[in-house]
Amino acid sequence: MKSSIELIRLIAVILIVFTHTRNELEYGVAYFIVERIPTFGTAILSIISGYLYYEISRRKQNLFLRKIRSLAIPYLIANIIVLVLVLIAYYFLGYDTLNRLSFDSSLITEGLFSFNSPPINPPTYFIRDIFIIFSIIALITQKEFKTLFVIIPYLLIGALILRLDVAFLFLIGVLYSKYNNHFDKKFLIITTIILSIILSLFYIDYLKFPLSFLVFILLIDVQFRSFNTGRFSYLLHLYHSPVIVISYPLLSTFIENPIIKIIAQILIALCLVYLLFLITKKYTFLKVLSGGR
Repeated sequence: MKSSIELIRLIAVILIVFTHTRNELEYGVAYFIVERIPTFGTAILSIISGYLYYEISRRKQNLFLRKIRSLAIPYLIANIIVLVLVLIAYYFLGYDTLNRLSFDSSLITEGLFSFNSPPINPPTYFIRDIFIIFSIIALITQKEFKTLFVIIPYLLIGALILRLDVAFLFLIGVLYSKYNNHFDKKFLIITTIILSIILSLFYIDYLKFPLSFLVFILLIDVQFRSFNTGRFSYLLHLYHSPVIVISYPLLSTFIENPIIKIIAQILIALCLVYLLFLITKKYTFLKVLSGGR
């Protein structure tokens, strides 16, 4: 795998961490940095997923089984852990940490399986959507009909894809991988910049799509010293949100400055997930947490 992919993915996940910090920012430069720019993270990951599918995954057999191991199982573990922590906090400590869900069957249907809304560990909705996308691909390209056990329930009682932009950008990644040798890269960059300028004037809410693609094409062919950060990036994506939720009340007790509080949340998430990363390196059976990475 290209070393640039590792770097782009790590940058994207760190941006996602920014979006889940607790803060009171409503406007200004700090708000733009913390709330607006980080929304590019999921968009970039969607493009990467499509690109890697066409470059690597489409050539492999048993795609559905592979994605159960690398996507579905880590997703379920990450959300079950949060679900258990929430139940312990509520029934033993009297502390209600839920703000979207209720203590009823929705903890399973939505909190775990995410039929109609993000799961109890919100950032993992992306992994849920990507798994569904790969299930559809496996059904169409490899005739893996067992994917219907996943697809049909979501079709009947939920939303097949929670965020259609994830599917759209996944397709962009596929098309870039397939046709990038047919386009002059400078022309593609200039076109994307022009499109970004136009959207910034008339449709600013869609600006993150061309800008995310621009970041991707600018970095994808840049050679870096190779560092295998895939496992850390994945663990950070899966577990940064619960770390922030748990640590925030304590941080609020000792830190008043809103900017320092945001920085502290990010650093604590990075450090604790890195500790988890080191533990999974030492005990190989824990690789299941990161889908075998």
